[in-house]
Amino acid sequence: MGYHTTLYLIDVKIKDDSLPSVKKALKSKRGRGQGPLKYFLEQAALPDDGFLCFTLSGSYTSSYVPDEDDGTVPALEGKWRNCEEIAEWLKLHSEKGGRLVQHSCEGDGAAWGWEFDGKGRLRDLALCSVGKWR
Repeated sequence: MGYHTTLYLIDVKIKDDSLPSVKKALKSKRGRGQGPLKYFLEQAALPDDGFLCFTLSGSYTSSYVPDEDDGTVPALEGKWRNCEEIAEWLKLHSEKGGRLVQHSCEGDGAAWGWEFDGKGRLRDLALCSVGKWR
């Protein structure tokens, strides 16, 4: 089971010292302790610029036009599983400022996510009120 959402990778740049382990995980689509990441690893890609993105497949769709050079997109829609575990894994490898965001496609309008600090930590993101009433 999974929640039907669009999963966005926003400015998730992989740290230089994490490049070998992330490339290995993406190539093998599995690894020690990475079972919950299977669906993510099957879709994720790491172009030469070091920013994590997605490749299109039959299991997921995207409203984005794929990049002309490598066919990647910044977001995929589908039944995403274990997103908390994906965020926990990404926090170890992302530079400061990267974000993983989910937006519901099931009509409730829910949106949430995680932001990475580049030091192996994350914090939750959520929609909230900002500013004064006008």
